[in-house]
Amino acid sequence: LEDGRALEAEVIGYNTKLGKVELKRQDGKRVKVKPDIFVEADQTYIKEWAMLDGFRNESLFKVDCAKKKVEDWKEENSAFQTQFERFVYEVGLENRNAFPVENLKAEYRIFYEQEQNDSATKKVVTIKNSKPGSLDLNALGAKQKKTIKSESIVLEEFEFNMSDYYVPDGDPESTHGEIKGIWLRLTLTTPGGQSYIRDVYEPANLQGKYAW
Repeated sequence: LEDGRALEAEVIGYNTKLGKVELKRQDGKRVKVKPDIFVEADQTYIKEWAMLDGFRNESLFKVDCAKKKVEDWKEENSAFQTQFERFVYEVGLENRNAFPVENLKAEYRIFYEQEQNDSATKKVVTIKNSKPGSLDLNALGAKQKKTIKSESIVLEEFEFNMSDYYVPDGDPESTHGEIKGIWLRLTLTTPGGQSYIRDVYEPANLQGKYAW
């Protein structure tokens, strides 16, 4: 403490409205005190603990991912047509804490599948892909909202549409692509070296199906 006394306790909560930290002493008693009664090093630790706790709390630091089609076009001739669709993910972040959350890193993997006609086997094969990327995000101010777009994914839908058009060894089959979801990884590192990772999946059942 600032007055020279010692207090051994565990930080278990921080009330931003009251500006008080909740401690659990060695005897099990809980107390709420102002952080400024502690020495500077302990005040820094409490500040960093509060930031990590606010970042971990899904209701205080909200993250949403939404898939959005931003473009489509078509290529065709007398025998076939291919429809293209371009998608992005809009990542919405909201810091409801009364303090900024800084030193953030945001990375993602978008998982998708694309069917293709294999000219060697004359069969449709499914190519499984993942697109890695990162978001331009370093900090989110107190009570701040931000929406950031991922890089785009283009899916193809092929259709052979000439019944009287001859293709040796068989006509190509119709094919399509599908986005399976996004895995967003947020990492917060405090100046003191404390860190925490939050993984966000959209849809939620994506968890466990893919490796980072």
